[in-house]
Amino acid sequence: MLLIPTEEALITEIRARLGTLPEKLGVAVSGGSDSMALLHLLNAMSRTSETEVYVATVDHGLRRESRQEAECVAACAAELGLQHDILTWHSPAESGNLQGEARAARYRLLAQWAKTRGLQAVAVGHTADDQAETLVMRLRRASGVTGLSGMSVRHLRDGIELLRPLLRVHRKDLRTYLTDRNIPWIDDPSNNDTRFERVRVREALTALEPLGLTIDALTAVADNMRMADAALDHAMQVAAAELGQVRLGAVVLDRAGFHDLQDEVARRLLVAAITYVSGADYPPRRAPLLDACHALREGRGLTLQGCQLVVKSDRIWVCREYEAVRETCIEHVSEQRSDVVWDNAWKMSVPPNIPHDTKLRALGDDGLRLMEDWRRHAVPREVLKPLPAVWQGGELIAVPPLEQSSVWSTAAMRLSETWATRSLSH
Repeated sequence: MLLIPTEEALITEIRARLGTLPEKLGVAVSGGSDSMALLHLLNAMSRTSETEVYVATVDHGLRRESRQEAECVAACAAELGLQHDILTWHSPAESGNLQGEARAARYRLLAQWAKTRGLQAVAVGHTADDQAETLVMRLRRASGVTGLSGMSVRHLRDGIELLRPLLRVHRKDLRTYLTDRNIPWIDDPSNNDTRFERVRVREALTALEPLGLTIDALTAVADNMRMADAALDHAMQVAAAELGQVRLGAVVLDRAGFHDLQDEVARRLLVAAITYVSGADYPPRRAPLLDACHALREGRGLTLQGCQLVVKSDRIWVCREYEAVRETCIEHVSEQRSDVVWDNAWKMSVPPNIPHDTKLRALGDDGLRLMEDWRRHAVPREVLKPLPAVWQGGELIAVPPLEQSSVWSTAAMRLSETWATRSLSH
């Protein structure tokens, strides 16, 4: 908490977190105190830099007042001479996790907006209060080190960099800053609705503060966990370089080396392999992953999150599960006017003048039976079965990933050297 939350002190804190601002920066502003303060602070900083600031408000349409609130932010941006856009969510959630669906939609819309505007990053107004609440929520779910690291200052989501420069600033300091300048903000009534977990956690933190579980203490824990998380992630990447490689879209690990890894490093290595192969946005849950590590060390294979984990001799193979693509079929390939994408993993150029009945489907067991020499590729059959194959009727024409000299030009969509690059942050 700042002793005196002056504009100079708050800007100094932002610079300490972000360094130099990008040339084109977006700011997500809901109209609440946190984002309104961030807007005015970044606008003040832009006057002495080469930064162009753009503003967006996401209207989720969940309250009758939301459009009017977005228009109030637009008026504020206009007074500051800034470009403002209202981003409307046209498909409100019908699931049981309304806040989660709304949050995902908000970031998706902001990413699309940033790309349209050519912005290099989007700043959001998460504070130390939000960090403390996030830590307690993840603690309740028995999260591991990564989860307890809380939110990071920089985070890549939906293809755009999100910036959180206020993670060490208290909400009450921002409100003091706004009050001193007669800058109004909007209080969202849902912030007092105890049906939402975050509101209940906020109330619990007030009760726990006399015990020393303060916002500053909890954000310090998140910082400590983030350092531990970085160290563990580095250990995982060292292990990946020593033990792993990619073949035909599958990750191959040295079995003995994997067996000797510390449990948490082994778990992270498996997360990296599974998310690379499956292309999933999120890793499997912690308990199934630990069970999978135990099974692999005992020499047992299994399936997890659309991947087949196979133990063969001195190797562990993590490949796409055949059942995940068994029903996938791309008909009328001859009519495709651009590259064909298979399972978001392979991109193939369609050669000219191919028969009309040409289609793409997984190689499968029936394809392997038609390949008398499949063993020459020196990979388990489980690795080959989910690969895209070219069929005409019941005749196997080609397996493009295996035949780079064929007329079917094929490339993996995920670079093999990036398989252990951390892509799942928070």
